[in-house]
Amino acid sequence: MKQQGKKKATIYDLSVLSGCSASTVSAVLNGTWRKRRIKESTAELIQNLAEQHQYTTNLQARGLRSSRSGLVGLLLPVHDNRYFSSMAQTFEAQVRSHGKCPVVVSASRDPQEELATVETLISYSIDELFIAGATDPDSVHDLCEAAGIRHINIDLPGTKAPSVISDNYQGARMLTQAIIKRFDDAAAP
Repeated sequence: MKQQGKKKATIYDLSVLSGCSASTVSAVLNGTWRKRRIKESTAELIQNLAEQHQYTTNLQARGLRSSRSGLVGLLLPVHDNRYFSSMAQTFEAQVRSHGKCPVVVSASRDPQEELATVETLISYSIDELFIAGATDPDSVHDLCEAAGIRHINIDLPGTKAPSVISDNYQGARMLTQAIIKRFDDAAAP
């Protein structure tokens, strides 16, 4: 099915190839097939076809259905210092370990750029935002609050959002893991 220059395989393509409904294919691919009492042999057939035809999940479609993009953002003041670079690397690893996609952006310590960047992240339906060293954290909070985006300040805390100070590396790492888990638990159906 998937060849050079051809469109990628969809759930509907796999439905035709397997002789199963699109909802059955979807249940197999998202791992809920046991709950739906789909036979293991059917699940194996669909999984093999998906692998054979290089099926990949359409994350935009999944996001539209679930109202969750899987994107977690980190707003930094700058990229070019070791402290923020290290923070970004740790953040990316933690977010990926939870099956989400990290988005790390810098606003160059410019309050207008911070707001514009957060508005852009909101337009991409970011699920959560970690705000590090913002010059105007309360204005960033107001944008996130209006859009219903869960967020937390890291260093330079504002007066309106929860904050964590990162001078305790282990404590900050544990708190970040706990916050991500809490966000995951709150998002679970």
